[in-house]
Amino acid sequence: MYQILICDDNKEFLKLMVLLLEKYAGFYQAAVTGFDSWQELLEFCRGHRPDIVYMDIKLGEKNGMMLGKTIKTMYPKSLMIYISAYDDYYVDMVQAEPFRFIPKDAADIPGLERQLAGALEDGVRRISGREIWTFSFKGKKYGVETGKIKYFHSMARKIYIVGDLERVPPYYYQKMDELQKEMERLYVGFARISKSCIVNMKYIRSVRKNKVEIDNRSLSVTAGYRETFIKQYEEYWNTAI
Repeated sequence: MYQILICDDNKEFLKLMVLLLEKYAGFYQAAVTGFDSWQELLEFCRGHRPDIVYMDIKLGEKNGMMLGKTIKTMYPKSLMIYISAYDDYYVDMVQAEPFRFIPKDAADIPGLERQLAGALEDGVRRISGREIWTFSFKGKKYGVETGKIKYFHSMARKIYIVGDLERVPPYYYQKMDELQKEMERLYVGFARISKSCIVNMKYIRSVRKNKVEIDNRSLSVTAGYRETFIKQYEEYWNTAI
């Protein structure tokens, strides 16, 4: 379980951040703990290694970045995410080894949530060394290791996810064109073979002119995608070798 800590001496803003991040805690198998004093945070860290720390830069008389450097000395692999209403700390932040900087703006709660959640997702990905693909279904966010996805196929408005999945829905709603762009932008190894199918090339067992085989299932490679797919497939395996 990942240990996520938050420190801010503004108790109301602290409660808001804890509330926002707890929405994602179960998804990442993380525990979120908030502290309104730097002394309590440091005391906690003496007995517990944090994975990710969200910290206000101004903690009363204490500089949050100096505290962050202390925690990094104790736990070099911990990720520090600094939060501030001011933007004149960049030189100091470089020395404090920041993973992210988040502007402190309680007036824009949706924007704050996006930045907190995005930093959490990137942080877990960095710590775990695994690529996580995320999607939303019925207002809830889910994640799957990309290495466990064998292929996607669409039917009507649904996109089905085929692979070694745990505790996630078997399908969700998105346009295949959007998913293709997303996978091309974020991950290496996925290729579209038809209007309704995107495959993870590492699971392909054989390639024929019009078919690929994954788990003893033949999937059609249609004419409009064949040339691009073959090029991607050859480049993927040449790189892998």
